Amino acid sequence: MGYRIEAADPTDDRAQGALTSFLAEMAERVDTRFLDEDVRAQASKPEFFVLALDDSDRAVGCGALRQVSADTGEIGQMWVNPVLRGRGIGRRMLSALEGAAAVANLDSVRLETHENLHESVLLFETNGYQRVESGENEVATHVYEKQLA
Repeated sequence: MGYRIEAADPTDDRAQGALTSFLAEMAERVDTRFLDEDVRAQASKPEFFVLALDDSDRAVGCGALRQVSADTGEIGQMWVNPVLRGRGIGRRMLSALEGAAAVANLDSVRLETHENLHESVLLFETNGYQRVESGENEVATHVYEKQLA
């Protein structure tokens, strides 16, 4: 089965389904303080949103990019269906989001994750992200940044 990464409207039904799955996993693995309305509000207005789609056009992953300053973007809502992890889907989504940041002339991207999300930590660290000081998100335990320029 093949998977493709496509730019998408975050209000699309498939995107909303992926975000629902993201929220469910975060509540289970990290913390119940993830508020559905906050995540959906953030994800509804990104500069760039991607879906990972299978051959049947079902969403199996998602991710968003927001510009947070003149030269910095923030990646969020990165999620891949747990049964499909390890197939390079997350890496391809991350690459697409970084590419969109580069097209927007951003110098760097940041992201926040939690130590319980071992797959995410590994993905970011093996793709050139460096740990930086804590962010504003009280749930995140790890903040990463990558220089694009």
